[in-house]
Amino acid sequence: VFIYISVFSCVIPYFLIAQFNYEFPSLVGGAIGLFISVFVANKGIGLAKVENNLDNNAVSASQVAKALLPTGLLILFLIITRIPEFGLKGLMNNKDVWLSTTLGSLGTFEVSKGLIFSLKNIFGSEVSESYKLLYVPALIPFVITVLISLPLFGVNFSRTKGIFSASLSQVKNPFIALMGALVMVNLMLVGGEHSMVKIIGRTFAEVTGSDWTIFSSFLGAVGAFFSGSNTVSNLTFGSVQLSTAETTGLSVTLILALQSVGGAMGNMVCINNIVAVSSVLNIQNKEGTIIKTTIVPMVVYGIIAALCASFLIPLFYTL
Repeated sequence: VFIYISVFSCVIPYFLIAQFNYEFPSLVGGAIGLFISVFVANKGIGLAKVENNLDNNAVSASQVAKALLPTGLLILFLIITRIPEFGLKGLMNNKDVWLSTTLGSLGTFEVSKGLIFSLKNIFGSEVSESYKLLYVPALIPFVITVLISLPLFGVNFSRTKGIFSASLSQVKNPFIALMGALVMVNLMLVGGEHSMVKIIGRTFAEVTGSDWTIFSSFLGAVGAFFSGSNTVSNLTFGSVQLSTAETTGLSVTLILALQSVGGAMGNMVCINNIVAVSSVLNIQNKEGTIIKTTIVPMVVYGIIAALCASFLIPLFYTL
């Protein structure tokens, strides 16, 4: 009972928030689910009664509030920077040019009033790239939240330095992997209607037609199986899914959602994850056995996703 309460206390707010916003569901829905799960666990609802000998180690309400403060700050910053009525979203996305300079054949570098860094007409082509320093959720809210939390938790300079060093070390390898994925994705987009993405998309569309919703999530799973990342899978195959959806006339939103679902599915059989867990549990030469076991729930997951996309979702929306 407790597990079902925990699941629905997260999924229901997630679903409701997703009706009017695409940036808050996972964070706010997860936070609501967390608070409800903690409350229910504290009351013992749906849990077997056990003797509690931890009264001497119980934490106070103020300690709990302090521990949850960083999460609360993240949610607060996202709310005030994503809801247009507060005015900050418009300022952070201001594209009015503040600074512009020519970098020769490389292109034109511009900085907007909203601190959007852009490189336009790269190597004399029509290709342009930009980065929204303030709007991309990196500096705000994460770095700002960390800087606020450090003095509140009494973290000294030496320990702060160690935290940042350890974090940079941890993100180094994923950063390299993501850079490689981005390069490959951009390469697959070169050529317009004759690009690799368009060719693959048209092929899938010709083979499956409107039945692509059945197979869409499994393509996402393949990407996560090889890369170990839903993000990399979305970067790699998101454009293929988009092209296929446009060619077949299927809902782009639905197909891209299935791609993301597939990326989550693929983590069940991802070689990187299985090797990592096996090393932690000191399991030797059992990777094949584990994959044979975990691929069953992955396939079931994919079938459920296909059924929902084909029959359940159309009941709620006109796609």
